[in-house]
Amino acid sequence: MKNMMMAVAGLAMAVVLTGCGGSPKSVAEKFVNAVIQRDTEKAVKLSVVSAIGSEIDIKKAKEKIEALGKEINDDKLEGEAIREVISVPSEDSGYKIVNGVKVTRDEAEVLVQFMKGKDKKAEGMEVDLGKVDGSWKVVNFKSKSGLDK
Repeated sequence: MKNMMMAVAGLAMAVVLTGCGGSPKSVAEKFVNAVIQRDTEKAVKLSVVSAIGSEIDIKKAKEKIEALGKEINDDKLEGEAIREVISVPSEDSGYKIVNGVKVTRDEAEVLVQFMKGKDKKAEGMEVDLGKVDGSWKVVNFKSKSGLDK
């Protein structure tokens, strides 16, 4: 009985940490792969601007994604998360409602390394995420170099 309670508690904690939109790690990897492939529509759907951004915000995000995809310029690469840090505030810290969308203070930072097959590259992306309506969404992203091979 005690083991069953521990398993249920562990599962509940996993649900709380990952939410309905997948883990920050999986969202970040999908986002990075969309950037590499220059699939701006997919990348924007994984970002916070799709939920609470204006048309101008969405346009700017698409331009930034497209520019970074051109800078990477190798659609044979794939992203693999090598570090995930999740910050979950206490329950009494509250949340915001932005345009009818619940935005909590849950945050995550994921470091994604570029891979070509099994060959690890020294470059990648740092992706910051936040919880929006129970799903992890990309808040910010930037190129990262100097990663260990």
